[in-house]
Amino acid sequence: MYEKIMDDQFSNIHEKQNKRSIAERMPFLPPLVAWILRLLHRTCRIEIVGKENYLAAEGINPRIAAFWHCSYPSILYFYRDQGYLTIISRSRDGEFAARLVKSLGFYPFRGSPKKGGAAALKGIISAFKDSPGGGFVADGSQGPAQVAQKGLLLLSMYSGCPIMPVGIAADRCWRFRTWDETLLPKPFSRVVFAWGPLIRVEAKASSARLEEHRLELERSLNEITRMARRAAESAPGTVA
Repeated sequence: MYEKIMDDQFSNIHEKQNKRSIAERMPFLPPLVAWILRLLHRTCRIEIVGKENYLAAEGINPRIAAFWHCSYPSILYFYRDQGYLTIISRSRDGEFAARLVKSLGFYPFRGSPKKGGAAALKGIISAFKDSPGGGFVADGSQGPAQVAQKGLLLLSMYSGCPIMPVGIAADRCWRFRTWDETLLPKPFSRVVFAWGPLIRVEAKASSARLEEHRLELERSLNEITRMARRAAESAPGTVA
């Protein structure tokens, strides 16, 4: 069902766009970037911190993976080819990202609750419930960086699915000159993934309670990112 939703959205968006995006002018580019991401990460050593939290989340379907925008290249690789749902902007620039994640085995939902309101949120929840899970940026597509937004909390509240915070770090990496300072591991580096405890948002949570959960998510992501960084900078095997 959610595959049909994704295909219908792609068709509608293409009909509405008057200008061709870079992904439409050079359709080979998103699959090429996806192939480079796969090849790059295969040279890296992947390590896990907070394995008990990771294993606890693995038994839940669908599940919500939440991460900072700067870590999306490695997150996309780790959760590749599992049919995860992810939210991509409806903009022309978003077309490249949508084709990229699709080449990595994700299903992109075009739109966001922030701009599409209740209708967009309802569509996201419907598509999410029919998927094995989803990977979502906690600080949104435009930031501010490392400040959690409420969209994920609403998805968790209405779907009944918990949020699993995921942080990453690498001992050697490039940092892009973007608002989020996107992290891309260098070849043959150590990449550490850290999982925090699941965050459960109760049904019909009040605005005040949602704000508490938002701060909880923000603190968790910042803490596990620091844990991942310490593990990446330490000698292999010294951090469990």
